[in-house]
Amino acid sequence: MKLILASQGFTTPQIAEAVEATVGKPLEKIKIAIINEAYVAIPAEKDKRWLINELSLISNYIGGTIDFINLRTCCKEEVEKRLSLVDMIYIVGGKQLILEKLFKETGFDELLKEFAKTKVVMGTSAGAVVLGKQIEKEEYWEKRQKIAYQEIEDKTLGLVNFNIIPHYLREDRKVWDKEFYCTVLKDNPFPVYAITDTQAIIYEDGDITFVGGMPKEIFE
Repeated sequence: MKLILASQGFTTPQIAEAVEATVGKPLEKIKIAIINEAYVAIPAEKDKRWLINELSLISNYIGGTIDFINLRTCCKEEVEKRLSLVDMIYIVGGKQLILEKLFKETGFDELLKEFAKTKVVMGTSAGAVVLGKQIEKEEYWEKRQKIAYQEIEDKTLGLVNFNIIPHYLREDRKVWDKEFYCTVLKDNPFPVYAITDTQAIIYEDGDITFVGGMPKEIFE
């Protein structure tokens, strides 16, 4: 299984090179399918320019075909057919918890687990979080996500035995520093890596490598 967990996608040449190495093809030949439905729940007053930027970076680096797969409009058989044609599945982020619900309702959760055996799966922000292990610490959900953990119905996929905190120390998120996360994730039973927008984590058949420097490991 080959997974790439990032904050904001192809933000550096190093991340692009890591994608190329993980897929095992030159960037100009990689075919990609994009799942991009988590942004729809972001409030109207929030600027969506980040999404345009992220998709533009994909276009700048990926030379093969780029497909968009809408899980709400495509039947499961159509999704399966289109995923079979690509080298990498790219899951864009957006509103937290949207993807867990969407994947379960459409059956994409089980389909993705099967395709992850043969395809590279890359997630960014919430699209990366959904791939990781479920964080169950109540204080984390209450203080960081502003929701009671008991209200969460759908869980992350748990394809790996860790998870990430995306956009670590970005200008609008500096209040949530390592001290904050070490407090709300105290005694968490698995590693949680806080990564910046220029970092990524590569998981390849049990081995983990870091792109863009060592992230902050919240495991205390």
